[in-house]
Amino acid sequence: MCFNEVSTDSPVLMEWLEKYGIPVREDAEVFAVYGRDRDILRALRESDKVVVGISPPGLDVKLAALDLRELPSLTSIKCRAVEIPRLRAESPHGHVVGVNEIAIFPEKSATFLKYSLYVDGTFLFNDLSDGVLIATPLGSTAYALSAGGPIVDVRSRVIVIVPVNSAMGRKPYVIPQESVVEIRDIKSRARPVAIGDGVVEIDAGGSVTIRAWGRAKLLVRERAIPSGAKMPASAQLIRKVLAERGPLTVAEISA
Repeated sequence: MCFNEVSTDSPVLMEWLEKYGIPVREDAEVFAVYGRDRDILRALRESDKVVVGISPPGLDVKLAALDLRELPSLTSIKCRAVEIPRLRAESPHGHVVGVNEIAIFPEKSATFLKYSLYVDGTFLFNDLSDGVLIATPLGSTAYALSAGGPIVDVRSRVIVIVPVNSAMGRKPYVIPQESVVEIRDIKSRARPVAIGDGVVEIDAGGSVTIRAWGRAKLLVRERAIPSGAKMPASAQLIRKVLAERGPLTVAEISA
């Protein structure tokens, strides 16, 4: 079962929870969010409780553990909590928080951003690009992935630096979560901004420092493999060959 009791600020969700006998308590350890991914991300940025996303019927909400219509079957749904680092970006003009990513971009699109990248005080490279993303494992499957970054297991204690359309061919970097990232010497014809999760922004000025800032907790659904599921005949043949002959390369398996 995902949860026995929750707190929520959604009147719609509160009505449904009470309908199915699920206690709604302000001091519950789990905070239920009814809505889209942006609503779940906002809760992860702001709440220290374990957050569970519940999507409206029929909507594809990636961060939701269940659909509203699944509440009657809650006892048969299993979830686990995963920890996600919050990232805090600071500039001379303020700070912003993200749980997916911090993005440094010119305010005007189709404008280059020039910057120098430092990690823990060590210079890594200069770049000229559309911008740069600093993403958590959760955010590695979002904007960072579309910009060419790797998919990172949400349990990994790393963050990913992804240059966006680098004119200098700069590649993504995977670094420990404890690292401090500095984007220095920022220059652009348009005002550079630091954006948290695509919704909250500040003026980046000439430099931005990004570091892990606490940890959010998200309930994710455990997807069980049906007991009756079987591998296709071709996969069973490969498994049999490997069991008999030991490790083989793809070419050797094909032969």
